[in-house]
Amino acid sequence: MIFRLEGDADQQIYAKHHVEALSFYQSLSELLKHLKEIYEDQNLIRKCHHKYVALKQLNKPFSSFYSEFTRIFSFLNYDDITLMNDIQNKINNRLQNALSVCLIEFSSLNKLKIFIQDVNNKQ
Repeated sequence: MIFRLEGDADQQIYAKHHVEALSFYQSLSELLKHLKEIYEDQNLIRKCHHKYVALKQLNKPFSSFYSEFTRIFSFLNYDDITLMNDIQNKINNRLQNALSVCLIEFSSLNKLKIFIQDVNNKQ
């Protein structure tokens, strides 16, 4: 694998990026995971998790709420199923009621978002 790094990141991976190294990187994802463990701001992740748990739409427009929702979860490692379940509990009561009578099975977060936006725009 050939790549170019400079500065601190290069120094962090120097011992493992040569083929002669005892345990060199097998893939780019392995390299990125290692750098993430070193440089990721764990405090930021904790703050985002707390904001995510506390986030509710309440009286905010759905578009504003959803922008904040996506901004926060972009820092977290949640799968679509978790996000789809969570958003249904975080939207306001009016939209929750509309979803409760809906018989559609959503296959992605994006499809659920589009449905909620449509309901929100019609009401």
